[in-house]
This record gives sequence, structure tokens and C-alpha cells, in this order.
Amino acid sequence: MARASRLDTDEGVIQTAKVVVATGGLSIPKIGATDFGYRLARQFGHHIVDTRPALVPLTFDPVSWAPFAAMSGLSLPVEIHTGPAKGKGGMSFLEDLLFTHRGLSGPAVLQISSYWQLGTPLRIDLAPSLDLAAHLTAAKSGSRRQVSTELGAIVPQRLAEGWLARQPGLGTRPLAELRDKDIRALADGLQGWELKPSGTEGYRKAEVTAGGVDTRETSAPRPWKAA
Repeated sequence: MARASRLDTDEGVIQTAKVVVATGGLSIPKIGATDFGYRLARQFGHHIVDTRPALVPLTFDPVSWAPFAAMSGLSLPVEIHTGPAKGKGGMSFLEDLLFTHRGLSGPAVLQISSYWQLGTPLRIDLAPSLDLAAHLTAAKSGSRRQVSTELGAIVPQRLAEGWLARQPGLGTRPLAELRDKDIRALADGLQGWELKPSGTEGYRKAEVTAGGVDTRETSAPRPWKAA
């Protein structure tokens, strides 16, 4: 901060043209993170953009999450989206998703958490890069395998069984007995899973802090020029 030119330290007075304050954010307080840097910035007149945890796992209401809590530890690649409907803006990532006892984590969720806003839903495609309805419909021909077995060849078996358990009787039926519209509904649910987080794991699990000192008020470094 350019205004500071004199520091009183245990080693005596230090005169300097500039002082660089590198305190980090609020993430992972158990390693000593505090709001000291923000308080100091305010003291020198800087505007602080509201802070929030980012790169952080998302949590859900325990009652609504109960059917998925048993999948804790399960990981799979997904496409995750937040903001306006897919194809109409917003942000999406194609990364791995991790189920936890309290909600969702993994690279996909950590990435999207920096853009997700409280009260807005997430949309998750659990079988990205695949026309799931067409795949299952084609698999009907000549197959007597149960729906759960066919689906378990595409997504983790534990996810297939847990998903179908929410629709009693469906998972134990042969795929060939399902109507095309039933297959379409199943595929739409898996590839358009919409759910609304209740919050995050907070600063204790966040890898970074969003917000902070408004960089529009700081001086940009001068471009480097060759001699």
C-alpha cells in the first residue's frame, strides 16, 4: 500500500516507499486465517467486496439428502451447470463429482461453487457425452437384463441402484419391458438432475475466499518492456 512509509517493528523502525501486505483470505481458519488484511485495507480506505467461501463443497438439507448420503465416497465424471438454463448463459464444468455424507464435492463442485449463488439450483448431467435415452432404447432389443444392470454399465452400480430405489419396482424389471417414454423419463432425470444446495461447508473447507479488496481500486503493474 503506497501510503505506508514507516513501520515500527520489534527490530526497530523501517522506512520504505511501499508495503506489501500478504495475509491471505478467510479460508481454513485452523491454519491461522483471519480478517486482518481486510481490516487493514479498510483502514486505508479500500472498498471490500463481500467475501464468501469458494472452491468449497456444497451441502444440502439432511432430510432431502438422505437418499443420497449412502452414496458417500462415490465419484464419477459429470457436467455441472449453474445460472440460466443450459445453453442460455451461466457457467458449466465437465469434471469429476464426489458424493459426501452432507452433499457434493469433487473438482466439478469446487469449480461451480465459485459461481453458484445461494437459493439457485444446480443442474447435473450424470452421463455426459451420451444420449442416454437412445442408448437404453437400443439396448432393449434382445436384452433380458434388469434396468439396474443396464444402467450400472453406464454409471457406477451403486448410483444406478440408489437412483432406481427412488422409483420402486423399476430397477428389478427387465429393460425390455419398459416403455420408451419410461426410458426417456429415466434418462431425463439422470441427465437433467436439478437440485438446490442449502449452503456450503464454509471457510473451514474452502480452498479460497471470493471477494475481498476491490482490485478496481488498486494500481495495475506497468507492462514490462525490453531494454
